[in-house]
Amino acid sequence: MTTMSHRELDNLQTSLNNALNSLRVAMDESMLSPLSSQYGIDMHPLDGLDQPTPVGVYKARQAALACVAELKNLLQHPFEKAAESTFAMYDFATVQVFVEHGIVDRMAKEPSGISVKTLQSELDLDAHKLTTVLRHLSACGWIRETQDGIFAMNRSSRILLQGQRGRALISVPGNMKIAEALPRWLTHPEFRFSESPEHTAFQLANDTTKPFFEWAKDDRNYLGRFAACVEAIGEYVTPGILSDYPWQTCLKSTIVDCGGGKGSLAIALANKRGRRWSRLAEANIKAHLDPNSVPGTVVAEARDLFSAQPRTGDNYTFMLRHVLHNWPDAQAVSVLEKLAAAAGPESKILIIERISGHYPDTHVQLEHDPTNTTDITTSASLITEQTLLNSSSRMPHALALHLLCILNCHERTLDQWRTIISRAGLVVTGLYKLRAYVSVMECRVIHT
Repeated sequence: MTTMSHRELDNLQTSLNNALNSLRVAMDESMLSPLSSQYGIDMHPLDGLDQPTPVGVYKARQAALACVAELKNLLQHPFEKAAESTFAMYDFATVQVFVEHGIVDRMAKEPSGISVKTLQSELDLDAHKLTTVLRHLSACGWIRETQDGIFAMNRSSRILLQGQRGRALISVPGNMKIAEALPRWLTHPEFRFSESPEHTAFQLANDTTKPFFEWAKDDRNYLGRFAACVEAIGEYVTPGILSDYPWQTCLKSTIVDCGGGKGSLAIALANKRGRRWSRLAEANIKAHLDPNSVPGTVVAEARDLFSAQPRTGDNYTFMLRHVLHNWPDAQAVSVLEKLAAAAGPESKILIIERISGHYPDTHVQLEHDPTNTTDITTSASLITEQTLLNSSSRMPHALALHLLCILNCHERTLDQWRTIISRAGLVVTGLYKLRAYVSVMECRVIHT
């Protein structure tokens, strides 16, 4: 009998075993309860958005998920993969049904499960159609069918309940028709090579000439839902930002959050660190700032990113989170130039964005930071870091594609970010990988 070499399969199996073993040890070291997807209906501590995932757990989970994705690519029949992509729109559509028709909220009242006949009676939905919808959701891992026609929530579906951040993602209307316009956009005679925010898949999908934000402001319901979605994505990465950047180095300065959102990161930092801020988002500040905070900890100010920054000198650290990715290179440089003109020699400009592609740890490695780790680190993987990066980052890749389709904004590699930063008269002095899909690029003014 001839012995065959199964190198790729063997490497993935070993890497997955290493990652799962490291995950067990890291969870035990962090005193975390075992995971359960199907039978645990309560949210696990790892599911929250308030605390960062322990580093050992974060790295092991990332490696394990990448191995699972690569195993699926290796083992799945290509025709089944094509079929999954063909009908992928129903993954989103069925979750919308689950949320918008009140099924998830009703199911939450019956931990042991609820029948489709009961749902038909109470929600006025056809039981036969609903069964097919719910079985698709079960196949996607959102719920479980405990008996024929009886469905129950699992741990994942709790993120879709009223008030949860997953619900904010699902509740933005119109995304499917924007995605459907993508192929047409790429070959559009006028739009195909344009970088204008007025020439995107969004305009084709909505039959408008207005850029996205101008169009959205005319529909307050849509704008509210979109803002909630953006806030949810921001809050997902906030724990990593709070924990993995050395904010103590900014103690002598006021941090100016030069954003266009509702101030969630500024509020979180003020609540955690007791710092003083300048920020646009007065109503949100009043609603969410810790009442025990010192008055004036967070101050809301309306400013134009493209106008001169009025706060100048070494007493300020300027912060941009999820801002520059909205703009083409020229506008991004302009925003940074205004901050460079205001910054003193000791001022920091913190750019918090996703860096696409591979890049090295040039300043901080989280596994060597005693404040963020245990003695446990993930075992070395036999698959490449680039494979791990690609296979464990479907969410940020999908988000980047959506932003491209609505704003014509592009992902940037580290070299591309450095080019923009340099053109603005700045230099990167620190690069911080976070327990999040974004990183912190710490910059200072180039003084001659």
